[in-house]
Amino acid sequence: MQPDSAGSSAAVPNLYQRRAGQQPRPTSPGWRLMRIKAGRAMRALAFAHRAARGGKEGAVAHVVTENCIKCKYTDCVEVCPVDCFHAGPNMLVIDPDECIDCTLCVQECPVEAIFPEEELPPGQAHFPELNRQLARKWPVLAQKIPAPEDAGQWDGVPQKLPLLER
Repeated sequence: MQPDSAGSSAAVPNLYQRRAGQQPRPTSPGWRLMRIKAGRAMRALAFAHRAARGGKEGAVAHVVTENCIKCKYTDCVEVCPVDCFHAGPNMLVIDPDECIDCTLCVQECPVEAIFPEEELPPGQAHFPELNRQLARKWPVLAQKIPAPEDAGQWDGVPQKLPLLER
């Protein structure tokens, strides 16, 4: 808890406690509205940022790559301020029209499967288009869900694209 203006530890939650799972994520309608408004403001800033970078319309800011297949950890979803993640049967993708290039998801991914489009690892160049296509088909995921039981076994396994369930 953080001390309030009077110096007492009031009901002001510490952000680090919430991220560590010690406090539940707020779910009230007011909190959701605040996230929507903040997301709109962040999208406007991202649009300006992309325009300054060259203005590619529909450019993917960040891309979920092959290492997410069969792992499907959703730590990244919990920190996304604009709900740009879509969940398939065994992988997540990022909606390029919603991603605001905030980079919060990159450090949260435990299997390091998220990259800026400009920094994709070798052999992953087809994933921006795959993210774009599958984001249109799959539903938005706005909350963290449990990973598959065998997710740890699939981390770092190469050539998983044939295992992708669409």
